[in-house]
Amino acid sequence: MKHVITFYGPILIGLVLFAGCDKDPVSHKQDEGEPYEITGNITENTTWSAVNEYILAGQTFVKSGVTLTIEAGTTIKADADDGNGLAPALIIERGAKIVADGTSAAPITFTANLPESELPQRGTWGGLIILGNAPINVDGGESFVEGLVGIPFGGNNENDNSGILRYVRVWYGGRSIGQDNEINGFTFAGVGRGTTVEHCEVAWNLDDGFEMFGGTVDLKYCSVLFVGDDAFDTDLGYRGRGQFLFALIGSAEGNRGFEMDNKANDNMDAQPRSKPQFHNVTLVGSGADAVTDNDQVIRLREGTSGDFRNLLIVAGKEYGVRISDDATQALIGTELNFSANNIIYNCPSGQFKGDYGLTAQDIDPQLRSLSGRESGGIIDPRPASGNPALTGSETLPNDGFFESVSFIGAFGNDLWLEGWSWLSEMNRLP
Repeated sequence: MKHVITFYGPILIGLVLFAGCDKDPVSHKQDEGEPYEITGNITENTTWSAVNEYILAGQTFVKSGVTLTIEAGTTIKADADDGNGLAPALIIERGAKIVADGTSAAPITFTANLPESELPQRGTWGGLIILGNAPINVDGGESFVEGLVGIPFGGNNENDNSGILRYVRVWYGGRSIGQDNEINGFTFAGVGRGTTVEHCEVAWNLDDGFEMFGGTVDLKYCSVLFVGDDAFDTDLGYRGRGQFLFALIGSAEGNRGFEMDNKANDNMDAQPRSKPQFHNVTLVGSGADAVTDNDQVIRLREGTSGDFRNLLIVAGKEYGVRISDDATQALIGTELNFSANNIIYNCPSGQFKGDYGLTAQDIDPQLRSLSGRESGGIIDPRPASGNPALTGSETLPNDGFFESVSFIGAFGNDLWLEGWSWLSEMNRLP
C-alpha cells in the first residue's frame, strides 16, 4: 500500500490508496516538504497555492462543473512521462473552469521537472488543453482532441466561459499525449469568448504555441518564442479576436507565425467559417540564413477568411505571406482582408508568394535588437524612436475589445514582456 494525501480545495484529507489505483486521486504527497504529485481526475473545486510545490505526474482532468484555481506565483513542474509512455498534461473539460490569475510580478508557470542546466529544450512534457462549448464547424458540432478519447469539445455558446488565464507561462512542452500526437502549449478547443486570455506565453514548445480549434476565444498580449512549429494556428471555424501578439521564430527550429485554415470534413467552405481578427501583431521570421524548413511567415489556406490590420512582419526566410487554395483566394477583398497598412520587410523572396491583388508597406521598422535568437543576446522588438511604424496604425473595430493605438505591430514604447516573459527571466530584454 501507498500512503498519500489527497486534497480538495483548501482541505487536506488523509487517505490510503492501493498501488495502481486510478480512482480520482488528484494530489499525492508522501512526506513533509515534498511536492504534491498531481494526476487523475479533479472532481471538487480545488486551489493550488503558491506556497506549495506541484509536480504534474500524469494526465489530469478538471471535470465538468469543477473550478481549478491557481494562485498567482504558483509554479507547476511536469514530468516527461506518466509511466505509460505518455506526457502529463492539464485538461480543462467542457463545462469546467480554470482560474489562473497571475500578475507581472507573480506569474503562473508550467515548466519541466528538470534541472535548469538541462534547459531550454522542447518536448519535455505535454501542455494545457482547454475544452469548451463554443461552435466548431465539424459535422455534428463536436469533436475530440487527438489523444483524448471520449472527451468532446464544441457546442453552441459563443460566449462560453472556461475561466481566466492571465500571466500564465507554458515552457518546454509539446511532448506526445497520444500516439504520435505532440501537442501545443495552449490548446483552445471550442473555447468561448467569455474566457479571459491575457499576458500568456509559450516558449520552447515542440509543436504549436497557441492553437484554436474553432470557438471564439480572444487573445491579448500573448507571446510565442522558439516553438518547433507554428506560433498561432487556427482551425475548424475559429472566429476569435487577437491584439498585441508577438512571435519570435527560431533559426534552427520553427515554422510559421500564423497558419490558418477552415476545412472540416473535407469541406473548405464548412460553416461557421474561420475568421480570426488579429490586429497589432509582430512576427519575426526565422531569417534568410535559417536552417529551419519554412517558406513563409504567414500561411492562410483551406477556406479561411480573416481580418488582419497593423501587422508587422520582418525577417522571413523566403516570403512574407502565402494564400493557398482557390476557396481561400476567392475570399480576398470580401471576407478576407489584409490591410495595405501592414508592414512586410526583409523577406528575401517577396512580400507575397503570389499575385493576390494585395499590397503592404515595405519599410524598415528598425526593431531595436534581435541579437542571437535562440543562442542569446538582447531582444527588443520595439520600432526605433521616430520610426513610421509608431504612428501609422489603422483604425480598429470599436467593439469593446480592441484598444485604439497609434502604432503598427505588437509594441509601441511599452515593452509589455518585461518582468514575466521567458526573455525577461533569461535577462534577454534591454
